[in-house]
Amino acid sequence: MEQLQHTTIDGQRWDQVATEYYGAQTIEVEGVERSAVGFLIEQNPSVPVYDVFPDGVILDIPIISEAQVQTDKEKLPPWKR
Repeated sequence: MEQLQHTTIDGQRWDQVATEYYGAQTIEVEGVERSAVGFLIEQNPSVPVYDVFPDGVILDIPIISEAQVQTDKEKLPPWKR
C-alpha cells in the first residue's frame, strides 16, 4: 500500500490527522468499515499513542481510494442528510 509521510505539529491529535487526510472518521479498508484513527494507529506501531502530539513526530499515512472513504453525512439515513 502506498503511503505519505506526515510530520506532526505541537498540539495535533490523531483525529485531526485522520480528518486532514481522509476527510472522515470512518474509512473502508479491504471491505471492512473501520475507524480512521484506529487505522492510523495500527499503521504506525512504533509511534506511542499520544493524546496530543509533540512537534516533529513522523507518521505514515496509507493512501486509500476515495471510494473507500465515507463522510459521516453519507452514513446518516436519507431524512437526516
